[in-house]
Amino acid sequence: MIRGENMGLRDSIRRQRERERTPEVFAPDDFTRVAAILKAFGLDGETFLKRLDEEPVSRTVARALGQGWTRKTPMRFPPFALVAPESFAVLEAVVSRVQSPYLPWAESPEDLLLCRPLYALHPTIAPPRLARYTFAFLYRFYTAGKEALEASHA
Repeated sequence: MIRGENMGLRDSIRRQRERERTPEVFAPDDFTRVAAILKAFGLDGETFLKRLDEEPVSRTVARALGQGWTRKTPMRFPPFALVAPESFAVLEAVVSRVQSPYLPWAESPEDLLLCRPLYALHPTIAPPRLARYTFAFLYRFYTAGKEALEASHA
């Protein structure tokens, strides 16, 4: 019996040491993510705010899927965002407007536009799925599933 207890202690010490050796994964904050996406796609913060106000979700989804993107291409993010002082307030407004639990997986302007609507549509999407597929594809997928469910109960 004592030998079995030693094995458990030895295993727990080994697991703890392995956890200590595992490097932490870098994840940029929301401001850095939004600033990097807008810069990578050559978008201005004020123009993007107008798109947030005026563009319907259906148009965003149609445009993104029309480009043929269903899977994401990984984007490299800087450790922090360097922005001009005059654009800081606009970027803060964009961040507050797109804020949702799905924002850490956004990698394109369309993902930013669909963060909140996708979360409102289906708030329990698994992180691996959010990391693999564009938000437009996921929005269309979950909308189709919801419509099929409603049609079957009608």
